[in-house]
Amino acid sequence: MKTNLRVVFIAILALALLGLIINSTVQHYQGGEIYEAANRAYGLLVKGFNVTIIVETVDGKTIKGDLLSVRGSTISIIVNGTTLTVGGPEATREDVRAKLIRIEYHGKVFLYEVPPMEGTGGEVFASLMPKERFYSARYSGKIYIEGNVSPIEVGKLKYRADYKTYGSITINHLGSNGAIITANMVPVQYLIEHLGNYTVYTYGLLYVNSEERNFPLRLLEVRTP
Repeated sequence: MKTNLRVVFIAILALALLGLIINSTVQHYQGGEIYEAANRAYGLLVKGFNVTIIVETVDGKTIKGDLLSVRGSTISIIVNGTTLTVGGPEATREDVRAKLIRIEYHGKVFLYEVPPMEGTGGEVFASLMPKERFYSARYSGKIYIEGNVSPIEVGKLKYRADYKTYGSITINHLGSNGAIITANMVPVQYLIEHLGNYTVYTYGLLYVNSEERNFPLRLLEVRTP
């Protein structure tokens, strides 16, 4: 009998601890608390966290997307490649009227210093992708691109960085002999896809949202929620 009680107690304790873990990574806001939700979500995003927004609408639908940006009480999310704006239950301009907003995030953000690196974009930026489990990897830094760089390819990279994720690309120079761009918290995968065939020279900062440190690079900071 004592053994059975002990098993039940351990099970209850495990569930309670699991609940604490889940609550630490999922925060709930009523639709009327749109300002609080927006501020909290944006605060996580600028730190480097991968933030997912789950909205229960006043119409009873559930919408899930990646946080893109926040302006005032309007939250912009990316859902299947489309940008949607989320407002409170009485919103008139936004695409979605929220009854309940859930903010999901995980782990910590490890900020690494990236020393000067040179090689093909595919090799250089692939080396900045974690091999173990992670939620996001973003890069900020100067990127020098050698050769006849396609302005269309650079334009596609800039569009994706500026409008399809939280980040940006600044074009400092674009000519027949190469290009110089500045990345600001751009997903590393974007850099691999658009600059993979060019020779690049770069240095900067790497933001990795993961559960633990997974790079031998110099660690500058560990950011918590």
